Amino acid sequence: MKSIDWKTENSGHFERHAAERLLSVYPWLLQDFINSVKQPLTDLTILEIGCGPGFMLQQFSKCSPRKLLGVDKSFAMLQAAMRKIDQAGVGLIQGDACSLPVADACVDAVFSRGSIFFWEDLHLALRHIKRCLKPGGIALIGGGYGLSTPQGVIDDLRQNDNRSSEKQIPRLNLDELSDMARDIGGNVEILHEKKRGFWLYWKL
Repeated sequence: MKSIDWKTENSGHFERHAAERLLSVYPWLLQDFINSVKQPLTDLTILEIGCGPGFMLQQFSKCSPRKLLGVDKSFAMLQAAMRKIDQAGVGLIQGDACSLPVADACVDAVFSRGSIFFWEDLHLALRHIKRCLKPGGIALIGGGYGLSTPQGVIDDLRQNDNRSSEKQIPRLNLDELSDMARDIGGNVEILHEKKRGFWLYWKL
């Protein structure tokens, strides 16, 4: 099977990959997010970094947040996301984690799955995330199948996955990541389970 270059992947191929492999996971990632923020999403302005073709934005939209923002470097990805979601209360922005094109202290919560592995300057990206969060805001950033996803769902995905794409995803030093976030400010916890992935839980 042809390997996937996630940095240059076109939206159509990425969308098919996400739909085929991860569609059953997105509702559980939403549940992980709800468990993290510990308050109704209707009260929140939520920013997703690396929103891709909009599958998680769809999940967030079901909870009717006050405002929902999706940022992605790829205009093609944002076009795909636009086709999936009702535009009322949703803003789609072309941009990069290292220079987030959003105002200071304008969001209550940040979510990002999978894109952190490709941020060119991790420290700068984390500083921008802190800048755009309101006091007391939270960020849930990481990758993997999710913490609340039933094991049966994960087993089914792994059974049908040759893992060729995972081998190309860069590894992160989780101790360095947590130290970096802690130095920037706030309370930090790394949520990590073998074969499920990791999440940086960061509360200002």
